[in-house]
Amino acid sequence: MLGCRIIAGTVITWARSQLRRGIFGESWGVALATLVLLVAWYGVSLLYTPLNHGPNRIFLRTPLDQAIPVVPVFVIPYISLTPYIAVTMALLLLARVRLFRSAAVAMIIAWLVSYAFYFFLQSYVARPHLAGSDPLTALIRTVYAGDQPYNDFPSLHTSLSTIVAIYWWRVDRRIGIAAGVWTLLIVASTVLVHQHYLADLAGGLTLAAVACVVSLRLFARDRGAPAG
Repeated sequence: MLGCRIIAGTVITWARSQLRRGIFGESWGVALATLVLLVAWYGVSLLYTPLNHGPNRIFLRTPLDQAIPVVPVFVIPYISLTPYIAVTMALLLLARVRLFRSAAVAMIIAWLVSYAFYFFLQSYVARPHLAGSDPLTALIRTVYAGDQPYNDFPSLHTSLSTIVAIYWWRVDRRIGIAAGVWTLLIVASTVLVHQHYLADLAGGLTLAAVACVVSLRLFARDRGAPAG
């Protein structure tokens, strides 16, 4: 019984220490500004759909892209991007608010640069005919039905998931490794379900790196704080 109380007390103390590094540990003015940033972050994300249409100006498929098979199981990491981002940003907001602000700005940069490409230099992916009737292939068809074959270069799946992995690495190296592995699966999934071409991945990775460098410089205090 005493041991359980000690463990419970330790957990509570740890949780409080984490929350002090989140939005509830900020002054009301800074917390309000952070909430404004949260609204802006979410609002910018909504601009994807209005831009997701033709006509396209570039078509980046290569013979290597054509040789890549559809691997239905990779639809699982592909559709995980939204919850992956949502859980990450919620936890950063609650326990690492400085990193939340930096990550939010990095994602906003990635979105805005991508949107500029989608508006001025729209891209297109030619999707294959899917003959299978298994649940995973059916799920890929659902993805195709809910997302037009545009807004491809640079890949937002690639840039946003890479940003998530980078910021988890800054929170904790062990979590960062796990996040990095899942991000690799997400990045691979974009070509293995034929939602993107290899050039889109290269563009997304470059964009993520630039966005993180810019954001971490804007939030210079976070650069020296390995735990956020």
